[in-house]
Amino acid sequence: MLAGAAPGAAASYVLARQMGGDAPLMAGVVAFTTVASAATIPILLAAFRFL
Repeated sequence: MLAGAAPGAAASYVLARQMGGDAPLMAGVVAFTTVASAATIPILLAAFRFL
């Protein structure tokens, strides 16, 4: 459960930049998943604690 709620890998940004991909989009995705995981991990842990 925690692995699924973890943020996206920052290495994907580096790979996107080096291989000519959309690096700004990948930076946004990594930032969004990092912020979202800060909210979803405690919620999921609390939800499964009471089951």
